[in-house]
Amino acid sequence: MRSLLKTAVVGAGIAAVTFALATPASANSFSSNVGDGTISYNDASDTFCAQAYNSEGGRLVEVNLVPLSRSGPSPSWTDRNDYYGHPGAYCQSLSSAYEDTYYRADVRTYWAERDTWVTRGPFYFYS
Repeated sequence: MRSLLKTAVVGAGIAAVTFALATPASANSFSSNVGDGTISYNDASDTFCAQAYNSEGGRLVEVNLVPLSRSGPSPSWTDRNDYYGHPGAYCQSLSSAYEDTYYRADVRTYWAERDTWVTRGPFYFYS
């Protein structure tokens, strides 16, 4: 009986390690709430998006992407919400970056009622 239990535990461990090592390429995709909006990266389409929340006056999400492991695009932009006439997300393509380039996303947000910028992050990811 003990031998059977040991075999089951070892088998479960091997299965867990195999699953962890066989993660799909899109595992680098993520989405995060940054207080006054959201940021997200979609590995399948190589796009990084920022969206300021469309509520309670003017909100902004400012993004600066910095490649760390090798050269690549380093876009900077600010998404404005519907208060400024832009209700959707603003996205940038990283398709010209080398596969698995390590990036840092420096993010700041602004809310008009608070009248101050807040640093959020940084966030790290692979393109």
